Amino acid sequence: MAEHKTKAYYYQLKKIIIFILMGMLLLVVFVSIAFLAWSLIDMIFLHFNQVNFQTTVIDLFGLFFLVLVGIELLETLQLYTKERVVHVEVVLLVALIVAARKIILIDYATTSTDVFFGIAAVVVSIGVTYFLLKKAAVVSRVKA
Repeated sequence: MAEHKTKAYYYQLKKIIIFILMGMLLLVVFVSIAFLAWSLIDMIFLHFNQVNFQTTVIDLFGLFFLVLVGIELLETLQLYTKERVVHVEVVLLVALIVAARKIILIDYATTSTDVFFGIAAVVVSIGVTYFLLKKAAVVSRVKA
């Protein structure tokens, strides 16, 4: 009986911690959206002639992907609180978004080829894992 109460307290504490994390992440996402909006207005409309357009677009895409990662992490935490299961598919999609962000933000002139091969290996491994996960889900549905 005492063990059951301990588990109940543990799950309640865990749930409170996750909700606090969700609140903080939500705050970070809102601040990031506000910063993205301000950067867009500032770089494109207010100081367009003074800024290198290519650098501006790359910076804005980086901020955009950062907001997407925050939203996906928030969704992952929300799914975890409902089902108490980490969805590997969602985690893999977040990893692909992070890899895409890195690919967009990388400085191609100064980055060594080793880094490119490393990023390619990460993207391929995430893609293969995602493919195998989807294929296993289809096979398990067909058998059921």
